[in-house]
Amino acid sequence: MLVDPTQLLDDCERAWREAGEPSAGAVEPVAAVRRALVLEALVAYRLLADHSDLPRDTVFARWPACAVHSVALADGPELPRLVAEARARVLAARPDLGSHGAAPESADEWSRAAQEAARSLGWTSRVPTAADGSVTPSPGRTSAPEVRLGPGAGSVLLTLPGAPDAGDWQLSADGEVFAALPPYWVLPGPVRRVEATDPTGTTHVSAIVDPDDALLAFGADGHRIPPDEPLPAAEICLLHAGTLQTEGADPGIVELPTPYGWNGWTLSRVSLTGVTRVRAAAAVPGNWLDVAAGRPLGWEGGAMLPWIAGDDGAPVWHRPPALRLPRRAGEPDARLWQAEVRRPGHEEPLARQTGAPGALLDLWKDVPRPLLGPYEILVHRVGSRRSRRLAAFLAEGITAEPTAEWRLLASHGGLAPARLTLGAGGPVTASERVVAFSPYEITKGLVLGDGIRQFAVEACIPHSEVRLELGGHPLTWSIRPLDIDAADLAGESALTVRLPDQAVAVTPLLALVVEGATLLTLRPERRTRTRRGDLRYSLAALADTVRDCVKAEIRLLVAGESIHVATVRTQPIAEDVVPDGGGLLLRGLRHPGELTARLYAAFAPWEQPLTATVDQGGRIPLPSAWRSLGPLIVHLNAGVPTPTTPAWPRLRDRDTLVLRRSPFTSAVGHGTGARVSEYLAGLGTLPRGADALPYQWIVAARGRDLQACGAKEAAPAECRSALVEAGPTALTEAADSALRSGELASVLAGSGLAALRIREVANPAAVRHLWRQAPLCALLLAAPLLPYLSGDPAYDVGELYPAEAELLGEVGQFLGDAAMAVLAGQADPSGTVGRFDAQARALDQLPELHQRALWRSARVVPRGLLDPDTRADAAWQAFRARKELQYHATREEFRDGLDAVAIFLDDGHPDLAQAFRGRDPGRLHGSGEAWMRIPQLSLGCALIARLAAAGDARAAGLERGLRHLWTPVASHAPDLTAVDIALAECLVTAESVHSTG
Repeated sequence: MLVDPTQLLDDCERAWREAGEPSAGAVEPVAAVRRALVLEALVAYRLLADHSDLPRDTVFARWPACAVHSVALADGPELPRLVAEARARVLAARPDLGSHGAAPESADEWSRAAQEAARSLGWTSRVPTAADGSVTPSPGRTSAPEVRLGPGAGSVLLTLPGAPDAGDWQLSADGEVFAALPPYWVLPGPVRRVEATDPTGTTHVSAIVDPDDALLAFGADGHRIPPDEPLPAAEICLLHAGTLQTEGADPGIVELPTPYGWNGWTLSRVSLTGVTRVRAAAAVPGNWLDVAAGRPLGWEGGAMLPWIAGDDGAPVWHRPPALRLPRRAGEPDARLWQAEVRRPGHEEPLARQTGAPGALLDLWKDVPRPLLGPYEILVHRVGSRRSRRLAAFLAEGITAEPTAEWRLLASHGGLAPARLTLGAGGPVTASERVVAFSPYEITKGLVLGDGIRQFAVEACIPHSEVRLELGGHPLTWSIRPLDIDAADLAGESALTVRLPDQAVAVTPLLALVVEGATLLTLRPERRTRTRRGDLRYSLAALADTVRDCVKAEIRLLVAGESIHVATVRTQPIAEDVVPDGGGLLLRGLRHPGELTARLYAAFAPWEQPLTATVDQGGRIPLPSAWRSLGPLIVHLNAGVPTPTTPAWPRLRDRDTLVLRRSPFTSAVGHGTGARVSEYLAGLGTLPRGADALPYQWIVAARGRDLQACGAKEAAPAECRSALVEAGPTALTEAADSALRSGELASVLAGSGLAALRIREVANPAAVRHLWRQAPLCALLLAAPLLPYLSGDPAYDVGELYPAEAELLGEVGQFLGDAAMAVLAGQADPSGTVGRFDAQARALDQLPELHQRALWRSARVVPRGLLDPDTRADAAWQAFRARKELQYHATREEFRDGLDAVAIFLDDGHPDLAQAFRGRDPGRLHGSGEAWMRIPQLSLGCALIARLAAAGDARAAGLERGLRHLWTPVASHAPDLTAVDIALAECLVTAESVHSTG
């Protein structure tokens, strides 16, 4: 039966006016078909109107309810496609309607007309627009992550677009693997680059630290200023290694507290007005960053809500700002700029404006109202594809009024209670009118909406807090009294208290109180360039005083108040952990404040730890699934745990307890992991096959701890044997183990995989992918191609396949400039770094505080594995383990192993022998210094292993004889082992090229 379009529209118009506004949710199939027919009929009549030279909008004016319901059917992003398909069907049936040169349909025009139609009918709801907001972004497209300062500049974040329920992001930071969920990931410290793979499988590469610059710049809103652009002549924040050097006017530097994990770096707020260029002292000599003359790109005007922030810490504008286009000195007005406003994840712009350099644009005048949620602005020169990205979170018309501008620390703990009153001057509303903060609440979640869209934000009033530094490492901020182990006071420790500026008119004192008596008071350090309200107190002076005390309090004396900010204890947090019904119980608990525990399953060491809160009675609740996983490792943390991904705990830490009596009756989940758990519990055999290899890597790397917890005694050795049997496949599957390079190195050394011969790179693309997750294994798999980095005429890079050439490009990223010099046949520029000699002997005589101070600068700026700072950091790790290594170094066979390596290398390998002798510590002052030979043995074993991998049969035999000596060294000094395996590969490759040339 044919349907009369006019009758269809009239009937639907009458029915839909009576039904009212379109409802949200799924549409029944019959209603969906009716709406699709209405959409096609409206398109046909608009084409007829255009053919008759009538205004198209008369169609919507005649059938306004049909206009609203048909657009509501489209659900925002689908509208352009549905309208285009309807138009194509109409023109296929009536080609004559297109003969008049009818203009194509605009989805934005349909959206605006539907909104006007809704208003004409008195309907209050707002239909979705073609590219609008909280509607679902285009499938398959994810915005690239961005680097920004976290709330209060207390951390450096990598924003992760998308919803948390969309799935994990897989991150690789300089080869270390992490998993994270949106909206952001806290960078654990300075890294060169992060490769982030979103849930759809798309990989985004974010450059973080350029070692040549050693400086990151952030705008006033916390977003990072692109490193390839001049710095703006405005007030910004600079995160830098070493002191800040400038030319031109005085920048007025104010030093802010160091972000979490960035020890050795400084965060400064500077005004670059009148400054011509800037550099960090740790940058390459002569490497300056220019400051742009003229106007920088940025926001002007508008107003932010200082107490409201987006879910990633972005500021919220309640009065939209204008955009100032950039302008260089002497730039002509004819070089126009274009700015596009869009929703994150959408391609279609909401508005587009063009202006001359330096012009002030009102970007929001053409954007559909109300303005709510996140927007991204792409700014580029007209005709250029290269663009700058800005972001803004708007909540038009929202107001906020706090009961206090600053929340002070309360004497009984936590913060002074406060309230935040919210108001709305338009269609944007908040889920709560009054937000109340209890003493231990810093933030409260809110939802801002306009009847169609909703966005989560956080309310937070500026507040006081305290932070502990241990060994020069700043920990996280806290509003609760801190727990301090007295043993940490002897190191480089400090306490920072954040107060409002006006509170330090009279200098607050820090008092050490024992049983109500004040034994000692401390004054804050004089740091004139720091934020005035941030007071830092060195705690080293308290070490001797609290030595004989079981417990002491640290109190802040300010404005007539005595505020408890920390507790110092001389004993472990707890003595033991035992089962207690459906949970665990800490016996001998000595910690009075907030306490959290991370639990690790010893028979499933690949699983993420369980974080649980310890109640005041010392009880740790356990989910039912964790009650049957077997032995548990319990690591106790005073206060809130750090925001970064937890590493495998150290069993020798006195705040790490092991519950060995926990029964094992079931494994986590099913599949290969569960069968490996059963094997560790002694209930089955070791699973074999490619899917079992990542688990075997983990057991082999952490085998000593697993044995101490009751795992099968032979498990580490059997796993190492299985990895060797798998050969190159084992190296490839290491990517899924998520082990650090040092942990991988210890397995490579102990299993013999470091001597595995790789004759060709069968799959360069797979090996290149491996660089992101297990770079040391990727290096060994890429060994046959390394001669092409030597520059020797016999190895012409031009003869490689493109995939092989791309693979070689990763080598320098991981190894650094020193490796490139060694491969080219030059002398090792860092050959003396890592040797234990007279300097290490002198360091051994110093107190640990001085030892830390001398080694603290290692790896402040992240560099390649063979660059000096990384080698020094690896040597520091071995130096700290010298007492454990001393036992192995005093054995007679240790000396025999060194002699065997020396004899072998002297017989035909002069360059390698020279590198080996370069690690000789010289004459020792007694057997108590045998540990100083550890670096020489480590490099010697690595050289023999890589010679064996190159096909030397004699070296292969010697490697098997040395393996039992190398394994404990690799276990205690894994980072040194990783450095030596990579260095040995470069030295052996260079020797091979030289001998064949």
